[in-house]
Amino acid sequence: MGPRPNRFLATLLAALAFATPAAAQHHHQRALATPNNDLWLTNTVGIEYQIDPQWSFHLESQLQIDRDITRLRGLEVRPGFEYAFSPHWAAAAGYVQYQRYPAPLRTLRGPFQDILHRNQFGKINFAGRLRNEELFFENTALLVRTRVLAGIRIPIGESPWEFAFSDEIFINLKVDGTGREAGLHQNRTYVGFGRPVGEHLKMSAGYELDTYEAHGMYRNVHQIRIGFAYRLN
Repeated sequence: MGPRPNRFLATLLAALAFATPAAAQHHHQRALATPNNDLWLTNTVGIEYQIDPQWSFHLESQLQIDRDITRLRGLEVRPGFEYAFSPHWAAAAGYVQYQRYPAPLRTLRGPFQDILHRNQFGKINFAGRLRNEELFFENTALLVRTRVLAGIRIPIGESPWEFAFSDEIFINLKVDGTGREAGLHQNRTYVGFGRPVGEHLKMSAGYELDTYEAHGMYRNVHQIRIGFAYRLN
């Protein structure tokens, strides 16, 4: 009878030792999940260089702070080239990297391709973009998705200010190994204002409602967005 309690205690301790890391990992994953109705601050800086009348280089970087604007969440860097093949139509391609923080979260990187349409009705500017992204995870999984964006900019009277509205839909096409589901995944609706602050610099500020699906549940993120766009020539 004497050894049995010792064997039972050893078995119990071994089971706890095995279960604790799994429980801790599960708790860590839940802690990293974005809370519903979280408040983010997103800062965007864009740089454009006109190479010739048709070709241009674009670089966009985006820094996000989440958890009610208290924690660094991620950095997005997107360099690319655009070719205008008519006054209203253009194509673009380049590379994007999404660097997530804290470190255990995955990094996504890969190429993207755009078809862009820009038009004007009086002083009102319309823009549309069809974007395809092929994003590679660190575990070699591949996410292929399409993003459809439509936007409008309206001057406010005779002032330098303009009103901006846009909506963007994300559709996941290939999700094998990513832990995500195919189909409609995300929607972003933005309203804001912008104005030039110099010959080459333009600033904007606004609010974006980001609704996305994760593991069968929908969450909302409220983003305060501040942007700067600089033309080098």
